[in-house]
Amino acid sequence: MLTWQFSTSPELQRSSRSQRAAAEIQQVVNGSGLAELVEANVRFTATDIKGQNTLLGTVYVQRQAGGTISSEEIRSRITRAIQTRLQQQGNVTPLIDVSVLDPPLRQ
Repeated sequence: MLTWQFSTSPELQRSSRSQRAAAEIQQVVNGSGLAELVEANVRFTATDIKGQNTLLGTVYVQRQAGGTISSEEIRSRITRAIQTRLQQQGNVTPLIDVSVLDPPLRQ
């Protein structure tokens, strides 16, 4: 049992770090006042870019009701905020793609 635990430790650590990153993303988005988090998919990549521990994230947000800021500005602000927060967590290069979604118009 101990052999298994220590032999899989790096993979478990990456999984745990991915979960923490998803929680950080939720805090950043919901605290932004610009949008609400719909979904965040975060994982460490299998490819090795030299000197880089790549965290790949796809984030879907829904703009706040009554918001007047453009989707591109929301995307830009939230992307920068997420990348800044995740970089503070240590040895990680966050590559984040944020999509701003609008709910259907009510008729």
